[in-house]
Amino acid sequence: MAKERGTPRYLKIAQDICGKIMNGEYPEGTLLKGRSILGAAYGVSPETVRKALNLLEKEKVVSSKRGVGVFVESVLHAQQFASRWKSETQISAKYKNLEALLNEKKALDAKINDAIDDMKDSFRYQSNEAVKLSEADVPEDSWIDGKTLLETRFGNYTTATIVAVVGADGIAKCSPGPKFVLHAGDKIIFVARDELTFDRVLSYLTYGLMQEGESK
Repeated sequence: MAKERGTPRYLKIAQDICGKIMNGEYPEGTLLKGRSILGAAYGVSPETVRKALNLLEKEKVVSSKRGVGVFVESVLHAQQFASRWKSETQISAKYKNLEALLNEKKALDAKINDAIDDMKDSFRYQSNEAVKLSEADVPEDSWIDGKTLLETRFGNYTTATIVAVVGADGIAKCSPGPKFVLHAGDKIIFVARDELTFDRVLSYLTYGLMQEGESK
């Protein structure tokens, strides 16, 4: 059975004791109750209480005297411990949020890939031609960023036919029309009749029509 992730019990007890020190319930110099009594109050074993008190003693929030017990040593150190724990908790929360977002992105990427594969299969079944469905990403510095398909003359230059465009946000646009605007980061799904078509598309996305004019 997997262990439950979360704040350890002894740390929660240490935080609670710190809170009582800061709000004046346990003034400096106060002799805290024994581990057995505290354990019963918190519903944990004396060993768990011992770990909590050892942590607070390490942080100089409390101090122990052999044969006597554990005393509250410093309200200031209690405040510093609480402040540091709050900061660490916020960082941990941000990390968990980032982790959740990355998991969502991973799931979305998987759905996009499944949709692309499904589109490829459907196109193959419906087409009577020996065509190849390929994909290419629009580079970040591509000259076509912000231009429509009509402005770029994609099909005229590459002989490829765009089947769909998947935006950086994961939203797919099937059979985009001439007024559809391309953006850097878009994934273009297109019909390539041969390997040369794919090469032309890559060249087009990077260099555009200018290269075609220069090669004449």
